[in-house]
Amino acid sequence: MLEEQVVQEFPYWCPYCDQIVSYEKFDLKVGENVIKCPSCKGEYIKVVSDISPPPLPGPVERPSHKSVHGSTGSPRTDHGILKINY
Repeated sequence: MLEEQVVQEFPYWCPYCDQIVSYEKFDLKVGENVIKCPSCKGEYIKVVSDISPPPLPGPVERPSHKSVHGSTGSPRTDHGILKINY
């Protein structure tokens, strides 16, 4: 299982005046949050993603060996060239 590890954090910057903005004083919720820069009063959107773990994968269905186009043969020829049906 992959695990995310933070190596270094960078400060958040206002996209308008390039001043550092601390999100600690904002009540950020999952989704879009309107942020007003304390320095220039410009407003922008801060998107917060859901930090819950992703759902576990379910059983994987194997595709049917039947072709969508009705052919039951292999998509490869005896020369190793892939046949593509349009």
